[in-house]
Amino acid sequence: MYCGIDVAKRHFVVGLSGRKQTKTFTHHPKGIQQAVEYLQKSANVDLIVLESTSGLEIPLAKALYRADFRVVIANPHQAHLFSLSKSLAKTDAKDAKMPASYAQMLVLYGEVDTRLYTPPTPEQAQLEALVLRRTQLVVAIRVAEKNRLTIIHASQKASVEQLIAHFDRLIAEPENAIAQATLAFDDKAKKFKDIKGIGPITTATLVSMLPELGQLKYKQIASLVGVAPHPKESGNTKWKSRCSGGRKAVRNVLYQAANVARKHEPKFNAFYERLRAKGKPFKVALNACMRKLLTVINAIIRDGSQWQPLAV
Repeated sequence: MYCGIDVAKRHFVVGLSGRKQTKTFTHHPKGIQQAVEYLQKSANVDLIVLESTSGLEIPLAKALYRADFRVVIANPHQAHLFSLSKSLAKTDAKDAKMPASYAQMLVLYGEVDTRLYTPPTPEQAQLEALVLRRTQLVVAIRVAEKNRLTIIHASQKASVEQLIAHFDRLIAEPENAIAQATLAFDDKAKKFKDIKGIGPITTATLVSMLPELGQLKYKQIASLVGVAPHPKESGNTKWKSRCSGGRKAVRNVLYQAANVARKHEPKFNAFYERLRAKGKPFKVALNACMRKLLTVINAIIRDGSQWQPLAV
């Protein structure tokens, strides 16, 4: 039996393969516990699939994981395309039954093991929260104020500069906390943090937001992050391969890290220059460097090796 769950803000709907009726629970701790007990009484639930819903699905996924269920949090775009192949109708009941069919398809094609949900450790969760808060302060607020300096009336520049200075102080707090929290992952981080371009924020982002490092093959990890170009062909027609989806926060720090590495790391510099000599545009060559950097880090963690900057 396979289970699909449609998660909303106030409630969630549980659908089981082979059963026409669905069951609705309120989205709070008591309702989550009732859903777990309901599924435990349902014989042989092999796999549970939830769609990623802006984090609303996480408390439920954690509770199911703790109850020893196999859980997959599905990519919403892929799940939506799958649902269109099943039915064009949209109701809460159908939205719950569809992930159950999706779960069956994952089992049929042997794609479950690489997608199973594992909750972050408390240390990972804390570090991820710090990295996200720093990003919010830097990108959403401080950068906006710095951009405003170029267009604002001269009489208001002092006000903007004071606000920027204030946010500099606020940003320093999570940065100091990130440095302390990253120490818990030093055994993993010390293997690759000597690569030029890998700074404290990149290290913190990788260890907290990409726990799959070292556990997946290089093509899988590249696709997960969103730096793997996907071919698009039909008959004799071929379009440019493009990267899409993935974990944006990880991809953003990899962009900055790869841009530094292609200038200051001999391995990456030679790789980048070789691609440019073949006529590859800057962004294509840099994306290839991002993918190579991710592959190197993944291999280092997988093999328990160390970064060798001058090794061939």
